[in-house]
Amino acid sequence: METAALLAPTQSMVGVVTEPDVADDRARAALVFLNAGLVHRVGPNRLHVRLARDAARRGFVSLRFDLSGVGDSLPRQDGSSVRTAALTDVRDALDFVAAEHQATSFILVGLCSGADLAFRAALADARVTGVILIDGLPYTTRRSRLHHYVNRLRRGGWKRLFARDNPVWRRVRRWRHSPPRAGSAGRRRDVPPSPEAEAGLRELVRRGVRMLMLFTAGREYSYANQFREMFPSVHSDRIDVVFFPDADHTFTLRANQELLFRTVDEWIARLP
Repeated sequence: METAALLAPTQSMVGVVTEPDVADDRARAALVFLNAGLVHRVGPNRLHVRLARDAARRGFVSLRFDLSGVGDSLPRQDGSSVRTAALTDVRDALDFVAAEHQATSFILVGLCSGADLAFRAALADARVTGVILIDGLPYTTRRSRLHHYVNRLRRGGWKRLFARDNPVWRRVRRWRHSPPRAGSAGRRRDVPPSPEAEAGLRELVRRGVRMLMLFTAGREYSYANQFREMFPSVHSDRIDVVFFPDADHTFTLRANQELLFRTVDEWIARLP
């Protein structure tokens, strides 16, 4: 069952609640889906809709909503910074689900900038007990940058390889001695510095938050073990990392969407 909802004390945010068809008295965390940039609450290629309905079949209530100024939600009028406003919006959404559906814990789901916000909100609110981050925390490593340059050469860069003004060799020299850093997407997103992200992940592990980290192939992430190299001090059996080497950032192909849905559904099924 799906119903529209107005959120926040001002009722200025619009959302959709998805509930299981059969009532279940067991306590479960509610899922809350965050916007991917300026994309409407349905998510890129309607991913949030399918994920919410799949979760309902598992007995979970979920909310997908538009942050202030996105989709159908009105802009905020309090002069808050972008980050403060977004975190307040998430807190208001959790408060709504807690009051209307008796949820006491939450799983935040976000893609791209939505994943970055989910990470910050999880650190800020102890009610968050799980996160599903899709292409969140985009830090390159020396190996991923090498992959990027090799792929560029494969796409036709061989003719320019030995050109006198080719910048590849300068980049390779920098790559050999450079630490992990936020990639090009990170410069357009509210991504914390790598040490801050690593400390935040350790804090979530300490709190017992369960994390599903999903990555697609791109400039920032390009090989299966990259997460461990980005965050060498983060170790926990509560973190599951899955790499989709054949998927693009928004899971355009139906086959990749189905793989994503199955991965998330299996992870949710294992929740205590």
